[in-house]
Amino acid sequence: MPDLNAALTLSPDAAIAYFTAKGFTPTQGWKDLQDEVHAVQFAVAGITKLDMLNDIHQGLAGALKNGTTLSQFQDELEPVLQRKGWLGRGLVANDDGELLGKQLMPYRLETIFRTNVQSAYAAGRYQWLMSTVKERPYWQYIAVMDDRTRPAHAALNGRIFRWDDPIWQTLFPPNGYNCRCYVRALTQAQVDAHPVGVESSDGYLVTIQQPYGTDGEMRPVNAFRDPKSGLLLTADAGFHLNPGHSYLAGLGQTLLEKGTTAAPKLASVAVRETLSNNRLASVMNRDLHQWTQGLDEHHAGDFRRVGALSPWVQSLLHPDGVQVAPVITLTAETVLACRDAGASLWPRLVSALLYPLTVLLQGDTLHLLTRENGETRVVVLTRCRDGWQIADIRPWTPEDAANAEVLDGQLPEVI
Repeated sequence: MPDLNAALTLSPDAAIAYFTAKGFTPTQGWKDLQDEVHAVQFAVAGITKLDMLNDIHQGLAGALKNGTTLSQFQDELEPVLQRKGWLGRGLVANDDGELLGKQLMPYRLETIFRTNVQSAYAAGRYQWLMSTVKERPYWQYIAVMDDRTRPAHAALNGRIFRWDDPIWQTLFPPNGYNCRCYVRALTQAQVDAHPVGVESSDGYLVTIQQPYGTDGEMRPVNAFRDPKSGLLLTADAGFHLNPGHSYLAGLGQTLLEKGTTAAPKLASVAVRETLSNNRLASVMNRDLHQWTQGLDEHHAGDFRRVGALSPWVQSLLHPDGVQVAPVITLTAETVLACRDAGASLWPRLVSALLYPLTVLLQGDTLHLLTRENGETRVVVLTRCRDGWQIADIRPWTPEDAANAEVLDGQLPEVI
């Protein structure tokens, strides 16, 4: 049998070659996994780079404001980056002035590793469980049940639901940082021998407002009202989506969320560079489309980050250098108001905003033109607290160009 410990240290390409050499024939799923792993690496790298560059940018901005010399800036920046875990001690400068040494401290690596590998493992587990639903159609929630187990997770321990019960879209583990819960697949015979048997979440899934971040912001999430205790069971903030369905899309949302508070120029470059990965953009498009299809009036306040303005457009909008966040947000309210007009756009909105045909400035609003199924549409953006939000989606007419300035691209010749 192949040495799994050795294989796990290899890159995706090398791991596939390794197993092939050992007599294991890769299936089509290998290619999908390879693409997915690469996209995950790409997204995590983009998030990490934005975090680090933003810390450096803040240090530089402070130095310029305070009239700090270059030598003082270097002396002050290194301890900051060391304290935040980006740089190790004992760095040496080469002949070009480049700092050589550890780039990431162990605790920073551990945080990145645990957060991403934990969800990546769960996503892989979900795919395996889905492949066995014909023989094992019942899923059981398993918690470790020791002194570190969260009460909400302990309350779910041993509970059985069908594989297609909606509860798994909300409470498929991990359900928080360092969550050790997992799901076990059961046969009909195993369920028949179970003292409680199969439950259903029908009528017990509700939408609640959950605190998100540290500024008092609330976001709507799904929760399970436990019929046994009456308690509302939900995942921790940021963990309420099944990783098997949306792990990679969640990384994209994380990147965009960070872009709302990072230095705007850095955010614009980092977001667009990362979303240029076709796999990542495709997954985010699919996740966004599924989200738009499931919305109703009970999801008021929900939203998705869907892209960012290009660095070029940013520079034209803010020639004085004072910029606002480039991130573009789509709210549930806009989806409901524009559901029909945006129907052809929802399945690829992220890609369409990444590469619009034309960008127009009309007063205080931006008009992004995109062409879908032979029809040109305009996506209207207005300023909001976190950058820009989509206010309207409608068919393009010449009036949309009236008194407008073309920032990028060209006006369509044929309407």
